[in-house]
Formats: sequence, structure tokens, C-alpha cells
Amino acid sequence: TSACSYGGKPICESMLILEYIDELWPHNPLVPHDPYQRTQARFWAKYAHQMVDIVVPLFYIYSADDEEKKKAIEKVQEQLKVVEDQCFSDEKNFFGGDTINMVDLAFGSVLKFIEALEEFNDLKVIEPGKFHHLHSWFNDFKDVQVIKENLNPNDQMVAYFKVVKEKV
Repeated sequence: TSACSYGGKPICESMLILEYIDELWPHNPLVPHDPYQRTQARFWAKYAHQMVDIVVPLFYIYSADDEEKKKAIEKVQEQLKVVEDQCFSDEKNFFGGDTINMVDLAFGSVLKFIEALEEFNDLKVIEPGKFHHLHSWFNDFKDVQVIKENLNPNDQMVAYFKVVKEKV
């Protein structure tokens, strides 16, 4: 869960923040105008948010045995396969087409978290050969200028993970 403030008004929870931004600046929509497509976007954004519970165990994998590591990675990969097949398997650049939308932002944050955990624990979850479309989409996502300017570098995230690890 995250929080922000705009004009002195606090807003909590990542997806609600994105919906607020979408309504505040409608000239750059984050959700489709079509009701069915908007519902689909909200479903997949929620799916991304729920994936965090499956991804978090990858943080604790440093103390796990090989079998536990394998099971934790496989569980995340099962979910990533669904995401790849359902959201990023066709020729469009992003979930909504040529521009990023709420779904891209939701999955982008989850994949960035996984990428940093891969570095922190010296493991590979998002294998390019296993997740070609997802890997390609994620690289395109990270190359969008506004994303590139605002994405936390892995080394900062890994440093944070190390501090948390020492306190656990």
C-alpha cells in the first residue's frame, strides 16, 4: 500500500491513486473509456496488486533450502505465465495499445520488485526464454521516458532489502 498527497489531500492505496490521477488529468487516460475494456483493466490491475502476496516470499528466500527456493520461484512463475498469456502475448506495445495505462503501471511495479529481489537473492525468476513477451514488454515499459525518470534503481532497492533483512 502506498500513499500520496495532492493539494493537501491524502490518498492511500496505489490503484486508488492511479484512478485519482486518471480523473484529475483526463487528457492522459490511464483506464480505457470503453466500459468493458475499463473493467478488464481494473481486473488485471487488481490481479497485479494481489500478486504481491505471492512475490513477497521471494524476499525471504535467502534463508530457504533449495527445494523451498524452487517452490517459491515456481509459484511466482505460474502467475507470471498467466499474466504473459492474458495481458502481454500479442503485438501491442502495452496493455492498452501504444501508451501505458493502469495495468502496465501495476505490473511494472510488481516486475520491478521481482527484478530487485532477483538481484538481492541472486536468482532468476523472469527468464527471457521462458517469458519472452513479458520480458520484452517490461523492457519497453522501462524505456518509456516518464517511467525511466521515476523508477527506483535496483541498487537502492537492494540496499533497502539488506537493511530490512538485518532487522528481521
